[in-house]
Amino acid sequence: MRYLFLAVLCVGTLFANAALDKATSFANVNVASSKNLIAFLFQNEEKYLSKEGGINSILILKTLKDNSLLELYSKEPKDFELTFISKQNPLLLIRVITESLNSMGYNFFITKKAVKTEEEFVWTISLSTQSIPSPLLLNDNLKAHDTVILDIEKEGDNWIYNINTDNAKIDTIPINAKTRASLKKPLTPYMIAINNSMNTVTFWAHVSDYWHPRISFYTQNLQLIKTIEEDKKTQNIKLKPPKTAAYMKVEDKYTLENIKRGLSVLIE
Repeated sequence: MRYLFLAVLCVGTLFANAALDKATSFANVNVASSKNLIAFLFQNEEKYLSKEGGINSILILKTLKDNSLLELYSKEPKDFELTFISKQNPLLLIRVITESLNSMGYNFFITKKAVKTEEEFVWTISLSTQSIPSPLLLNDNLKAHDTVILDIEKEGDNWIYNINTDNAKIDTIPINAKTRASLKKPLTPYMIAINNSMNTVTFWAHVSDYWHPRISFYTQNLQLIKTIEEDKKTQNIKLKPPKTAAYMKVEDKYTLENIKRGLSVLIE
């Protein structure tokens, strides 16, 4: 029994050190009083363990934020990196991350690395800002996309996210079945969610527009199934979605200005 107690104690100490180390790396503080507060906050290792037995990065970040110990701002704009690692589909990961960052106001960033191996996909982006994207807000946005942050690490100015996109979904236009809906002028192609219970989809262009349809169907993982195009002006088009399709992208073959008055759609 004594050896069992010592083993459990060692494991607990290991997690305590890991939680404290992670909290310290996130906070990145040099003031002695802040270090003492962090040491006090993370003295109970069990409080910061996930259900799987690892360290709960989100809970650590929330605790730091609640105690004004999470530093996400700099006096001057500087270059930060965000790295996203996933074992799932790269296209879906990039789309979900991009949509989440855009909704947080981060619309301009560049790809520094995109590497796909048999085990995982690693995507690193760089952005120049005074305000680092809040990991807590990013977590909320990813949750809205049914995407899970498994872990977070911080190395210097690089925040590293391990992501699970098994059930991820992208932003789409909500459309009720059996009701003709009007779509506003598109700034980007329309993205519409569909499923195998839908028999047909019909689109109408405004009489004053010159629509040359390009409609693409994608799987849940954003793999292209097929694309339908028309070279001539089209007033309406009726389609039968493939049974394996989860998304439909609708645009003009040449320019979105050709449908600047929007489209109408009916799903049956």
